[in-house]
Amino acid sequence: MNPTVAIADDHPLVLQAVGNALRATKAYTILHECQTGQSLLEMLAQRPADLVVMDFSMSRNDRSVDGLALVKRVRRVAPSAKVVLLTAQAHPGVLACALKEPVNAIVSKEDGLDELLRACHHARTQDLPYCSPTVRRLLDDAGAMPDAKVPALTPKEMEVLRLFAAGHGLVAIAERLSRSVSTVSSQKHTAMKKLNLKSSSELLRYAYESGLI
Repeated sequence: MNPTVAIADDHPLVLQAVGNALRATKAYTILHECQTGQSLLEMLAQRPADLVVMDFSMSRNDRSVDGLALVKRVRRVAPSAKVVLLTAQAHPGVLACALKEPVNAIVSKEDGLDELLRACHHARTQDLPYCSPTVRRLLDDAGAMPDAKVPALTPKEMEVLRLFAAGHGLVAIAERLSRSVSTVSSQKHTAMKKLNLKSSSELLRYAYESGLI
C-alpha cells in the first residue's frame, strides 16, 4: 500500500502543484489537502497520514497556526508521521530550530519540485534529516547546522519575533502559541536584547534583512 500524505499550504497554486507532483509518481496516496494549519490538525486527528508536507508560514489567516507551533502540534496529533517542511523561510536560525523539533526534511520553495520528491522519499526511508540545496547552503553559511553552534535565540523567542515581524500583535501571538501575553512580551524583550535591537522598527528591519519573514 502506498504511504498516505497530508499537504498543507495557504497558497492554492502551491497546494495543487505539490499534490499533482506527488500523484504523478504513483507512489503516494493523497489523504488531505489543507489551506490552514488548523484544518491540517483537524484532518490528521480524524485520519493520520504517513507523511505530512506542510508550509512553514501560513500566518495570513489569524485563526490558523503555523511555524514551530504547528510542527509541535502535528507531532502530538500524528506522532508516527514523517514531516517535510516546504518553505520560503530564509532565516538560518529558524531553519535550525525546525530541525531540532525535529522535522524529517526541509525544502526551500526556491528549489524545484524534484527536490520535494527527493525529500519525501528520504523522509520515508532514512533516519537523518534531509535539507534541500538552498536550505543546506543557508545553514552552512551561517554555521547553524544541528551539530554547530546553537543560534542565540531559543525556538520560542524565534517564533515570537517571527510572528511579531509578520504583523501580529502580542495578544494574537499569545493566543496562537497558547502562552500568556506577559510571557510573549518577555520573550520578545529578551530576544531583542540578545540581538541588540532597541525598537520595534529595528526589529522589523532586522526581520526583513535577515530573512526572518
